[in-house]
Amino acid sequence: MLRALRHAALARVTDFAVSLAPRLSEQGADRVARVGGRLARHLPVVATNVAQNMRAASVYSHQVWREYFTQLGHHFGGALQALRCGGDHHAELVTLAHQRIELDDSIDAVRRAAGAGRGVIIVGPHINNYLLNLARLNAEIPLTVYLRHARDPRRLRAKQRWYAASGVQWIAEPAGASGPLGRLGRMAAALHAGQVLFITPDLPQKEADGVPVRLFNRTVFLPGGAGLLALRSGAEMFMLTAQPAGTRQRLIVDGPAAVEPAPRGKIARQRAVQEYLQFFATRFEEFLRRSPALWYLWGDKRWTRLWHGDTRYARPDNGAQRADALLSAARVS
Repeated sequence: MLRALRHAALARVTDFAVSLAPRLSEQGADRVARVGGRLARHLPVVATNVAQNMRAASVYSHQVWREYFTQLGHHFGGALQALRCGGDHHAELVTLAHQRIELDDSIDAVRRAAGAGRGVIIVGPHINNYLLNLARLNAEIPLTVYLRHARDPRRLRAKQRWYAASGVQWIAEPAGASGPLGRLGRMAAALHAGQVLFITPDLPQKEADGVPVRLFNRTVFLPGGAGLLALRSGAEMFMLTAQPAGTRQRLIVDGPAAVEPAPRGKIARQRAVQEYLQFFATRFEEFLRRSPALWYLWGDKRWTRLWHGDTRYARPDNGAQRADALLSAARVS
């Protein structure tokens, strides 16, 4: 019942944003978003979950908590700007992204890798304001983004409008598709075509469905697709994070991941996939410690279960041996 109410409320908010955004000016969209950010911190369940989850990760302070909701407002603003700038106004969103998002010189490493004609994988967490981030990065390095299937067709259409406005290409497979038409098959085809593929692996899985990595003194389980794609395609993997830069946001790249190519044997391949995911997890933790307010998913239901000690999603970490012992039981497909 509660889940159905949550989905219904989200659908109404999505409908409202889609209908409202085209009627807003740039300044109007920002004002609506700021109000949304302020209101969000007064929603009891959201506000409490965010604070408790930050405490569980040892990054909480009242200032960081308040700044998170400010950044959440910027994120809402980016979504409204993308919806407002759809269709023939794509250039307007790109101009706005240039004004608000700057690129660190480390981005050149991805540019060089992409210039070699091979596919490239960029992994990154869900960074607040990621729609403007994608538009800004795509203006320099054309991106293909994996668009997770949304059961609600209204949400799916809104996502497609966002990405169309940002200029990125996207892969959105039908629910239940597999093989060449499934998510991994289509992403592998993009890499073999020399495209730069952006993936967000920061969605915790249950133990049977994920790859074990070490994160915040826990063994957690992350989707293994990005590591499996890197292993099979030979594409270099880079990590994208961000940091505040005055009133702007700066995108930063780390990598490529140093993993031995094409190991033989099932266990060796599983370990290589785990190393790719640990490359992400280590830098993800560094990002959360450095700029916690910039992570969008502090209130996510799966992360909330993980931070609250749900052993389906995380276990106390006794060091590298814990993740290694679980490796043989992890699914990496």
